[in-house]
Amino acid sequence: MHDFMDNGIVLEKSFYEKVENFDWDSFRGKRVLVKGCGTTVIPPWAFMVIASRLTEVAKVIKYGSEHDSFPVYRNRTREADNVTHAE
Repeated sequence: MHDFMDNGIVLEKSFYEKVENFDWDSFRGKRVLVKGCGTTVIPPWAFMVIASRLTEVAKVIKYGSEHDSFPVYRNRTREADNVTHAE
């Protein structure tokens, strides 16, 4: 999530520009963990935008941490061997 923030803050206009310019294909066929940002306040819509983009390429999307996560999306038609972290 940090890749889409400005100085630790989600600014809507900048966020959408960064989402539009991000290389989503790097997550193609991967198992992706979207980490919660701890003490940083992230608007719920920002997570939904990220998850929406990931559903186009990822095999599995989970939210949480490496030790405690829950599934958000699973595409059974794609294969993946690795878990990639989106921060």
